[in-house]
Amino acid sequence: MEIETFVVPDPSPDQLGEALPTEWFLQQLDEMRAALIEPYLTEIDGDGRFPRSLPKPVPRRVVIVAEDENILLAYDPDCDGDFALIFKSASGCGVSPIRGDAVDCFMSR
Repeated sequence: MEIETFVVPDPSPDQLGEALPTEWFLQQLDEMRAALIEPYLTEIDGDGRFPRSLPKPVPRRVVIVAEDENILLAYDPDCDGDFALIFKSASGCGVSPIRGDAVDCFMSR
């Protein structure tokens, strides 16, 4: 899914609480546009999906496409070809297990 083709989702019948207003989604899209950068390749430890399944994370190469303070949006060119969030901290980078298309991943931050 791309920014320009994003459609505000209808509330789920199983949703708890109030639905997010359309304005929230529009603000998120504006924030994503502002966070887009010239993509660059970097290496991270692991992929976030199986944090405890391996004794030592396997390094992998991802493409960083957006930066929002200490949160990066990365394209992972693995067999699924999806996006993931990377959280930067003083101790290094942590990969979120939340994966999917670029817009949904960015909005989940």
